[in-house]
Amino acid sequence: MKIIAYHIGEAINLKRLRESYSGQVLVENASVLIYRVDDEQFACFFDYGAVVFANTPDVDITKNLLLLESFCENPLAQKLSDDIELIYKPKADLEMHFDNLQVPVLNEKVIEIVMLNLAHSVALDFYSQRGQTLLSEIRVLTGQLAEEGRITIGRKNMLKFIGRSLNNKNRIVENLFIFDTPDLVWDDEYLNAVHRALARNMEIQTRFREVEFTFKVVEDNLAVYREVNLHRESNNLERIIIALICIEVIDLFVTKAKDLFSF
Repeated sequence: MKIIAYHIGEAINLKRLRESYSGQVLVENASVLIYRVDDEQFACFFDYGAVVFANTPDVDITKNLLLLESFCENPLAQKLSDDIELIYKPKADLEMHFDNLQVPVLNEKVIEIVMLNLAHSVALDFYSQRGQTLLSEIRVLTGQLAEEGRITIGRKNMLKFIGRSLNNKNRIVENLFIFDTPDLVWDDEYLNAVHRALARNMEIQTRFREVEFTFKVVEDNLAVYREVNLHRESNNLERIIIALICIEVIDLFVTKAKDLFSF
């Protein structure tokens, strides 16, 4: 069974999707919808922008992705994806390989755990990509600061950049719970083993820490840029005040001179 995940946008409106998508609902809450499309075909949708298909023909996946664009916030032009092959071998050991997972027991819960971890993987790819984009922009500003001793970006663009950075960081904070251990593995040793094997193979925790560190670097740099911007505005304000004082002094001299010559 092939399971493939996509990150298609910044968010998916699950409430609207629920009203339009047909199939047997297996799991439904504010953050995820899981459907059984037929006996061995599943679809899983996450509110943070990920969708996963299990045992689904490519043509059906393409149709679904086109359908989902109308329920998606800020759809990605290039969708991120990850996949794994789930191999059922009764009485065999649970074995995790590079691109496949061998399981001795295969049921809905196992498929759900695999879909969940794949969704985590593409979500991390998405946030990592956003973080690297912000870092690239920061390198340009840092280079200007190092070479010219100033940042040429305007106040409006600076604020837009800060807002974009904070927006991405806030989305990660809002979705931190998605990287927690799922509830269904707590009382099931086998499901917990499947989850740990997948999370370890996909390096979920390591990649998550890397994304956190990237946004920490971005945040630290933004703090410096805000200080530079405030200092620049303060200097401009001082120049304006000095200019106004000079104008006032000149006006005073002119007035006095007029008074003097009027006698």
